[in-house]
Amino acid sequence: MRIFCARGSVLGSVLVLCFFCSTRAAVTLSVGPNVNITKASGNNVEECIAINPRNPLNLFMSETWALVTKYSTDGGITWQDSNLSALGSSIGDVSAAFDTFGNLFLVRFGTSQRIAVGLSTDGGATFSLNYTSSSVNNDQPTVVTGPSPVPGQGSVWICYTDSAGRLVAQGANVTALGTIGPFSSAQATAVNGDFGDIVVGPAGQMAVTYQNNGSGAGPDTIRYALDADGTGAGGFAAVINATATQVGGFAPITPQPSRTIDAEPGLAWDRSGGPFNGRLYLMYTDRPSTASNDTDIYVRYSNDNGSTWSSPVRVNDDTLGNGKSQFLPKVALDQTSGYLAVCWYDCRNSAGNNTAEFWATISTDGGQTFLPNVKVSTGMSSAIVAAVGSFNFGDYTGLAFHGGTFYPCWADNSNSTGDNPGGTLGTLDVYTARVTVNVPLVMLNPRYMNGTFIVTVQTTAAQTFYLESTDSLSPTSWIGRSSIVGDGTLHDLTDAGASVPQRFYRIRAQ
Repeated sequence: MRIFCARGSVLGSVLVLCFFCSTRAAVTLSVGPNVNITKASGNNVEECIAINPRNPLNLFMSETWALVTKYSTDGGITWQDSNLSALGSSIGDVSAAFDTFGNLFLVRFGTSQRIAVGLSTDGGATFSLNYTSSSVNNDQPTVVTGPSPVPGQGSVWICYTDSAGRLVAQGANVTALGTIGPFSSAQATAVNGDFGDIVVGPAGQMAVTYQNNGSGAGPDTIRYALDADGTGAGGFAAVINATATQVGGFAPITPQPSRTIDAEPGLAWDRSGGPFNGRLYLMYTDRPSTASNDTDIYVRYSNDNGSTWSSPVRVNDDTLGNGKSQFLPKVALDQTSGYLAVCWYDCRNSAGNNTAEFWATISTDGGQTFLPNVKVSTGMSSAIVAAVGSFNFGDYTGLAFHGGTFYPCWADNSNSTGDNPGGTLGTLDVYTARVTVNVPLVMLNPRYMNGTFIVTVQTTAAQTFYLESTDSLSPTSWIGRSSIVGDGTLHDLTDAGASVPQRFYRIRAQ
């Protein structure tokens, strides 16, 4: 039970609120059981995961190597196969995103590495083919959703590198479940590149980040470009060099020597309406030199649509300079709270820096600091054993964050769950785990308006939140005023009869 009390006194037309609460504990993270999603006899790598904001228990996962694609309706405990027969053949490179209407978009390679966009309106159970690019021999597609410049509409965007080496983007307006407008023509950034990410801002603006796929071990430059009017008539502005990095497009490290790694730049944009609304985040990998295995994950942020960036903040909290590798990170932002999550492969507990666990953390203060890192995987995996082959862990990982809960998604052959057909340190399966953000203080912005006391509550799923009051703490007799069933989003609780000179309030959750 969480309780937060407020006393209100009316002085003229002004309500003076005094707040009393128990000692505020720090925000913490709780990691749930590891779940083997794929349980396949072959390797499963390069995974994506998405959460349906209309039903946070509805998850979706896809991976590249064997094209295993599944959905869950119970918060990731059990998984069922998706029907992708309408999408045709593919060699993978997957990305997925839900929008606020409940549309689920999946991008992957179609024929001749065209970009195929699949659409599901039933939470990932079945898909139709929504769009196929005209360009062939593309690389690393990504799909994201967000608002449109048109109020009340949404947008869906894809980005990829075309056969000419250009980082291109295409967008479409979305007006309802299953109602998607035509995709725009491909627009390219002024400087070529690959391994990109794309994001949509609060006003429907769109931005991309990427690096040079010809930089080898490094050094390299993380580039950024903004389309200020999104699906409007405008295009990309001039490319900005956001930051330098010592991790090139194909940088070998001990735990990933064959496939190598890139800096894996990622973007997230706060549209939560909270204190950091409009803040744009850039995540990437860096190291002291191009010969070093000591790769670390960093985040910068921008408050001016990417024109300027803050100093970098190191995300992983192992000992600085210990020579251990952190790599293939993913970033996601919870649009109900404004919290930022990052996850990655981590060798801090590997004596030879050649095996990896999966770790994660969040920032609750706009990317200025990060919580103590938590180990998400319960076992140690190796991507350099014979059963895995030269693809290692692949090129990227997955992460989805909504309603105070995030789901990292990674390749794992630890067999910690005992259900990998390849056995321990055999072939790789795709794992996930539910990570819950524990926020002790749930009462936000208490206020008095025209005889009504209002408080905003950050709810969590599977709990009911009650607003109760008493006119005297001695003796204490609490009276229920309103309640709401939690769903992981913000809700208002009200007392319409709050005109007495003094009243105490509390929030009770159970």
